[in-house]
Amino acid sequence: MMGKQLRYLEIAQTIKTKIRQGVFPQGQCLPSQKELASIFNTSVMTVRGALAELAQEGIVNIIHGVGTFVGTTNVNTNAIGLQGFQNEMGNQKRSITNTVLSCEHGIQSARLDDLFCTSVGTYSCLTRLRTIDGTPVILQRSYVKAVHQDIFSTYHAEDSLYQYFTSRTGLLITQGKEIMTPVLLEEEEKRLLKLEGLATAFFSQRVSISIDDAIVLYDEAYLAGPYVMMASRKLGKTSVFKYLINTTTTTERERSFSDPSLWEDLV
Repeated sequence: MMGKQLRYLEIAQTIKTKIRQGVFPQGQCLPSQKELASIFNTSVMTVRGALAELAQEGIVNIIHGVGTFVGTTNVNTNAIGLQGFQNEMGNQKRSITNTVLSCEHGIQSARLDDLFCTSVGTYSCLTRLRTIDGTPVILQRSYVKAVHQDIFSTYHAEDSLYQYFTSRTGLLITQGKEIMTPVLLEEEEKRLLKLEGLATAFFSQRVSISIDDAIVLYDEAYLAGPYVMMASRKLGKTSVFKYLINTTTTTERERSFSDPSLWEDLV
């Protein structure tokens, strides 16, 4: 059983490499499952496992009865790309106002060098404030390498940064990693989020990773403790997670488990 699991992951990695090399161009239909099974000298079930792995990463789209297609960077589809906070709130039918506070270029940082795997580089930082119904909820700083600084310079606050980045660069972002840490806010963050006294927040550090396994975008965000919660649902081996915003009343968390509107899109 272990050998079979390793085999489907090996096949998924090989297909991913061929997509990266342009052997399978974006939008193209892959060979049928039977053909792939013959190519890799394995079973159709093992091929299905490999394709399911790639589909979960957003690298391919499986259309039942039609075929498996290499994903594209088309921003009008949900098959590729990571869900930005702005889109996530849109799915929850929450109206969010996005304000650009600053855009800095020429930043030098050993910490960012390590993160982006660069010897000595310069970076750009876009600082934004997210508000809902006039309440500041999230303070976010996004970083890119200097080669992408024009993206920040021409970015408009009403746009999704993830979609704009993808459309401008053509980079296929296939995965993200995020670490959440509870913190006490410093004075500057409290001032911008309009909080007083001992104020808590979730500190989110998130990297967006391209199909080449390179970090192309790094985000740091302070999610104000009084308003932001997170919900996660696990089904089998798949875990899905989303932000929840409550700017008016205290949420009765125990009742949330039986609220279908909260969990229906966590599938």
